[in-house]
Amino acid sequence: MSDRVIDLKKQLKAIKAGEHMMAFAGLAVELGENLAPKEGVLKAADHVRPDGSGYITLTFQMDLDMDETSKNALSQVFRRFAVFASKADPVVAAARFGPGFEYLMLIDDGFDEGDMWFMAEVSAYYKSLKGRSRELLEARIIPALAELLPAKFESPQWWD
Repeated sequence: MSDRVIDLKKQLKAIKAGEHMMAFAGLAVELGENLAPKEGVLKAADHVRPDGSGYITLTFQMDLDMDETSKNALSQVFRRFAVFASKADPVVAAARFGPGFEYLMLIDDGFDEGDMWFMAEVSAYYKSLKGRSRELLEARIIPALAELLPAKFESPQWWD
């Protein structure tokens, strides 16, 4: 074994810096009764493989200037979505996420003491993605997320 210390957050930032960013959109996540919605940004990036398959990665980012009750409520929203994502299969979820949908992968590392940002990442994998990313994001993925998460999304701002 190596004695080197691996900084996973640094490696994740390096990977994210090389993504093909498509668009971004504002969002507001409903946290429940008596709690204010949490506003943030949704960043969309895609990766199309040489065979035309690929995935669209959505990064949810919100600052954590909120009380513990609201933080816990936000965490619960993404835990419930993680349950759906773990069970989403090509047959059931394709109706929401579009033809050629394969599966969802959610990465939510929760909160660490002192974190200033909440980040969660959802990747939707498709058998055929080439030339379809924008259509899927607008017509399928964002509407599906609006149904599955208690969230409202602004129209995407496209990154040329």
